[in-house]
Amino acid sequence: MKFVDEYRDGAIARDYAQAIASITTQPWTIMEICGGQTHSIVKFGLDQLLPTSMTLIHGPGCPVCVTAAEMIDQAIALAQRPDVILCSFGD
Repeated sequence: MKFVDEYRDGAIARDYAQAIASITTQPWTIMEICGGQTHSIVKFGLDQLLPTSMTLIHGPGCPVCVTAAEMIDQAIALAQRPDVILCSFGD
């Protein structure tokens, strides 16, 4: 699929990483925001491809990605109470 398969090609990813390394003239700190981004970066080793002058900080994450299972359980317990209307937001 156009514009999907290209991003799954390891050779292309390595080429981009080398291009980034060649133009990086100062230290950079980059925060990824979504837990899905963090998961992909770590799963596919993208953080290992970047030059050592680049530091990735795992950000706050979106509510869907960072909500602990215990908090979900608490929300379910609250929602089961007859005097509670539970409203939530999710992606």
